[in-house]
Amino acid sequence: MHTTSCQNRTEGFSLVEVLIALLVLSIGLLGLAALQTTGLRFTQQSYQRTQAVILTYDMFDRIRTNPEGKLLGKYDTVLDGTIPSVALNKCTAGTCTPSEMADWDVANWNTTITQLLSQGTGAISTNPATAIRTITIKWVENDIPMTQKMEAQL
Repeated sequence: MHTTSCQNRTEGFSLVEVLIALLVLSIGLLGLAALQTTGLRFTQQSYQRTQAVILTYDMFDRIRTNPEGKLLGKYDTVLDGTIPSVALNKCTAGTCTPSEMADWDVANWNTTITQLLSQGTGAISTNPATAIRTITIKWVENDIPMTQKMEAQL
């Protein structure tokens, strides 16, 4: 008769055990959702910072490939977000002067910055004594102003 009383005590889960298991599962799922959201935010930040670095090197390369435009001083000072007006059809066809190519480079570069980075602008400054050019790209990331600066002697 003792075996019958033992079977009555182990009949199954109680409602409290099911509710606790559901609570633990829901906390785990909320944590997973928060982790996914954080991962997406960091991925976007990484993308924007990578684009800023690529765009900085892009302008250094443009300056190097147009030495005549550099000697004319066309890359010496570019204010934040400056987009000079240029005859795009001449430069894409390869028939523009070095000065027009420099203007096209700056216009294309700053246009690309505004397209890829939130509130993005680009600027160039040059120290005439050392010929060191500083390229600065600014953008807004999660309501925080960000700045990427690189210097090179060109």
